[in-house]
Amino acid sequence: MRAHVSDLEISVVVPARNAARWLAECLESIRAERPREIIVVDGCSTDNTVEIARSMGARVISDEGRGLPAARMLGVENACSDLVAFIDPDVVLPPGALGGLLDEFKACGYDGLQFGLVSEADGPGYWGAALAWHHDHSRVRSWFGVRATLMRRKVLLSVAFDNTFRSGEDIKLRIRLEEAGYRLGISSITAVRHRFLDTFGAARDQWLQDGAGLARTVRKHPGRAGWLVLLPLLATIRGAGLSLLHAPRFLAYWACFLVYNYRSMFGELLRPPGTGLSVSGNAAWLTAARVAPMATGFLFWAMAAIMLPPAQLGMGSAVVAAALLSVHLGMLGVGPATLTLLPEQSDGGRRLIASSLLAVGISTVVLSGAVAAVTYWLGSGVGLAWNDPVITGMFTATALFAAVAYQLDHVCVAQERSDRALVRSLTQSLVQLAVLVFAMAAGIREVAVVVVAVGAGALGSVVLGLRQLNRAGVSPDWKHGLRVRPVLRLLKPGLPNHALMLADRAPRYLLPLIVAATLGPAATASWYMAWMMASAVFFFPQSSGFSLQTALAGGRSRPGLVSSALKTSLALTFIGGAMLLIAGPYLLGFLGPEYAATAILLPVLVPALLLGCVTQVYFGLCRAQGRLAEATAVAAFAAVLVVGPASLGAHEFGLLGVAALWSAAQASAALIAIWRLRKLTPATLPAAGPNTPAASGARGF
Repeated sequence: MRAHVSDLEISVVVPARNAARWLAECLESIRAERPREIIVVDGCSTDNTVEIARSMGARVISDEGRGLPAARMLGVENACSDLVAFIDPDVVLPPGALGGLLDEFKACGYDGLQFGLVSEADGPGYWGAALAWHHDHSRVRSWFGVRATLMRRKVLLSVAFDNTFRSGEDIKLRIRLEEAGYRLGISSITAVRHRFLDTFGAARDQWLQDGAGLARTVRKHPGRAGWLVLLPLLATIRGAGLSLLHAPRFLAYWACFLVYNYRSMFGELLRPPGTGLSVSGNAAWLTAARVAPMATGFLFWAMAAIMLPPAQLGMGSAVVAAALLSVHLGMLGVGPATLTLLPEQSDGGRRLIASSLLAVGISTVVLSGAVAAVTYWLGSGVGLAWNDPVITGMFTATALFAAVAYQLDHVCVAQERSDRALVRSLTQSLVQLAVLVFAMAAGIREVAVVVVAVGAGALGSVVLGLRQLNRAGVSPDWKHGLRVRPVLRLLKPGLPNHALMLADRAPRYLLPLIVAATLGPAATASWYMAWMMASAVFFFPQSSGFSLQTALAGGRSRPGLVSSALKTSLALTFIGGAMLLIAGPYLLGFLGPEYAATAILLPVLVPALLLGCVTQVYFGLCRAQGRLAEATAVAAFAAVLVVGPASLGAHEFGLLGVAALWSAAQASAALIAIWRLRKLTPATLPAAGPNTPAASGARGF
């Protein structure tokens, strides 16, 4: 330890709110170190925190209730020394500790050095002891934080705390400091006492704050999302294992720790932040919402393939394809119209959201009946499924729930909160997987099981989506939702959008029906498995196109915006396509020889997906600029190229012929899109104003 000196050139900052219980002992231990100054930043305390601080010779300033990160930063800004020590009121410094830390700080050239923490309970009860045991035996001790830390003032002024955080600001600060290349450490020489309140309420508050802090860090650093989301689970696994070996009585603590951390984390992720995501961020989250469930989606279809013979699986997949076709027929362009109109709504879109959900729900039910009638009249393929009234009823219900869920995705994108769509997509995939597992356990092996499972998953997504809107304070206004005027306001730009959407999407859902009618249900099962994998990758370019449209509609046009969307789309699609080419043959081979043979389709489909990046960005730009007729003509041209000869191609060349037709059509559309983007991109450079198509939404429709 350093020998005692008269003064330390350190400003000590103590953020305190209702800290009277501990503050006197904390300040006395700091004052004994004789720093240059002690600054107590009061958080609008209602006890005698301020009186204690002043009686101990501290300078008191108020953070006016802005929260802990703001309090710490306010202390730094008012500090006189080049070095600042953060000491929380629940910390007590042993004699000579601050001087010892200063010696280590200077000798090793640190920019930030934290005391070692020795935790203890402030009482004889269970929860304080459990909190202290957790911190003394977890990896948290090796993570740099700011509870008891010495830092350079200029570093803090240059990096700063994120004032949007109420907790977890130390994680965010650590990430920013590490990215900036500063040297950080935790002392193995000098330790301080760190106390925990001995109540369940204190423990619960700690867990809730930790979960919320992790969620906010996920938002700020989506590249670290995987690790941060798993952190409470990994900590629980490690802590519960150590508890089993050394302290079994703390197992109840870990159960509560896990539940409250994730309750707070997901609650925060579902709550919209003050601002939306960036174009790339929104596209990445929406892409994740489409791609993340593909693992469980493939597992779902793999289990269905094991449970059902190819003919039955093919019929089930054809019914699902017919339901999705009904969804796209019934959307009426309401989804793309929502992307343009919702950002301008003064009520947060409550009436518009209700109108959109009711409109797509009713129209999808009507058009699903039309799809069933037409295919029944044709007599072959999926038309044979309508002889079973259970399948017919579930087909209609599945189409309804899927349409509403799909529209809720558009609402998320329009609100620039595609991360919420990810949570719903995962819920949907897990529900449908659970239904299939239950059916297998019960020995139910019928085509209807596949349809029921998909419908149940869509219903789960709808229920969660409505809850998300309610928590965000924009729950649909059902009372005024189905009035003629708001519906017409959606349909006016929506119907022209609908023509583009149908021309672009309908072939994807018509092809399984054409295969079923031409080659039979067994071939449909093989096609659907390979097609489903390719569709997962297609969500990358699709998401970038939608996010570009949303950014332009919100008046955020800037030079390079189209280029940024295209680069993001190409990068993500290339990675997804490469993974598909590597893993696809193994996954198909796992299902059996009937499906393994379709691996030859993947090298044909993947290049077309890359070309689709250009086309989808072009479509997004056309939607934002009101050039729907032009985009629809391009999409219709590609659709005719693939759908027109699809039956003949399937008959002559099998599934490979269908895949080649689709790829050729995508290549043709992409060539036109490249030419048009070169012409149209300069038009996006001026910021969108009130008279531009992106801002007005309906102009040119």
